[in-house]
Amino acid sequence: MRLLVASVLALASGGFVPALAADCPVERAVYVETELSTRLQFEPASSENSPVIHRFTMQASKGEAEGNVFYDLEIERPVSTILRDCPEGDVTGADLAACTVWKGIIYGVNQAGEVDLLPSEGETAPDQLLLPGFGPAVAASSFGQTLEGMPWDVFSYKECAPKG
Repeated sequence: MRLLVASVLALASGGFVPALAADCPVERAVYVETELSTRLQFEPASSENSPVIHRFTMQASKGEAEGNVFYDLEIERPVSTILRDCPEGDVTGADLAACTVWKGIIYGVNQAGEVDLLPSEGETAPDQLLLPGFGPAVAASSFGQTLEGMPWDVFSYKECAPKG
């Protein structure tokens, strides 16, 4: 199974061998996918008392969206949401659904093709990220309708953002 995952990820990245993330903590990692060059740039979570365990920005050719990762105790997985142009103040479930670009679990993949949950802040960034269903969800969202195609579900490590 690990070999299959590694083969699929190598094909998905067009044979591109990504930079190694070995010296970068996940909260400073920058990832890019190959179809539309969509970027995910992680940053430190805002505070220790927040339920948010990761923050990141999704950057595409036609704009940006904000991403957060929360640990869901019920399913014992870190769940991410990417939101764009959400209303301020009291919002309904319908309001949130309308501004949700993607919701799901982000998996980290190492060079050997081993898949694991997204590591905690301070831990080494994975070499690739797998966001199942990301492309179709983005394409179906109001944000995706501004893009010139559908992004892929695999992001490869690009660089480590400077501190600060």
